[in-house]
Amino acid sequence: MAKAKEVTAWYLERYHGSPDDVGVVTMFTDPGRVGHFAVPLASLEAEDPDALFRVLVATTMFQRRQDVQIMRVLRGIGPGDVDQLTSAATLLASAESCGCEASLSLEGILTRCDLRKDDFRQGTCDLAPSVACLPKRHAVLLKRYGHFGKVPTALALNLKAHGATDLAALRRGCIKATGSPEAAAECLENALCKSWRVSDKISAMYLSMLANPDLWPGRAPWADGLDWTRWVVIDSNVDLFLDWLGYDGFGTYAARRGFICSVASKIDLTSMKGGLQKFNPRIVQQAGFLFMSAANRRSTGRDCSKEDGACGRCPRVISRACPLKR
Repeated sequence: MAKAKEVTAWYLERYHGSPDDVGVVTMFTDPGRVGHFAVPLASLEAEDPDALFRVLVATTMFQRRQDVQIMRVLRGIGPGDVDQLTSAATLLASAESCGCEASLSLEGILTRCDLRKDDFRQGTCDLAPSVACLPKRHAVLLKRYGHFGKVPTALALNLKAHGATDLAALRRGCIKATGSPEAAAECLENALCKSWRVSDKISAMYLSMLANPDLWPGRAPWADGLDWTRWVVIDSNVDLFLDWLGYDGFGTYAARRGFICSVASKIDLTSMKGGLQKFNPRIVQQAGFLFMSAANRRSTGRDCSKEDGACGRCPRVISRACPLKR
C-alpha cells in the first residue's frame, strides 16, 4: 500500500489541521468559508443544540456539486434566512401550523410531499399548492434541486420521530439502547439516514467531524461511546483514489468502506505524525479525497501545485497520479 501511504503523508504535511482542510469541523466554524452557517467551536464542544443542528443542515448541502460551489451558496444566504433554515424549533412550529398534512410527520414529508420548482424557479407542489410552507421557500434559498427544500424540515421531523429533543440526545439514546460502540455508531448513522437526502456519505461526514479525534483540534466531544472508525466519506474523488489503488470490488458503500479500512490497517499513522491514532480510516480517506480533488486544491494557496519546484519533491508513484498535472 505504498501509494496510499505516500498520499497520506502528503495530506498530513499539507492539509491536516490546517484552515484549508475540507469537510472537517474547522470548515464549519469559519465564516469565510460557510458564511452565517459557521458556529463557534466551543458551542459544538458543549453540544449546543442549535449549533449541532446548524452544522447538520449545512453538511447536507455537500453532495453532487463541487465543495467550492456549495460554500459559495452557503456564504450567499443571509443571517435571518440561516436562522430560519437551521432552527429545529422554528421548522417544527411551521410544519405543524402551515396547513399541509404532509408536514405533520417525517413519513408524510418523505412520502407525500411532492415539492419541486416551477418554470420560474419558485417552490411549488401538487399536494398543497396554495400553502406557503417553509420547504417551498427553502427550495429557492438553498439553490439545489427543488425537492432539496424539504431537507431542513425533514431533519427536524426526524428528531421528533426518534423522540429526541436534539442531536446530542439522539446520540445518547443510541448509546443507551445498544451494547457496544459499534452498534451505537450504526444506530446513530441509521437514524440520521432516515431523513431526506441524508446518505451514508452525509452521515459519515457529519458524525466523523464530531467523533473522530484526529479531525478535531483537541478531543472530539462524541469520541466516547461510538466506533468512530466506522465513518469514512466516499464521494467521486474518493472513488478516483480507490480506482488508482486498484480497488475492483463491489460498488456498495459498505464494500468501499471496508476496503478503505483494510488499507488504513496497514498504515501506522503514529509513525507519520505525532498525536494521531495508529488506525484511522477517515484520515486515509481524507488524504485520498483531497489529493484527487482538483477544484479544492486550486482554490487554496496552500497546495503544493502553487509552489515552484514542489512537484519534484513528491515521490514518482503519486506525482504521476496528481490531477493538477494531467
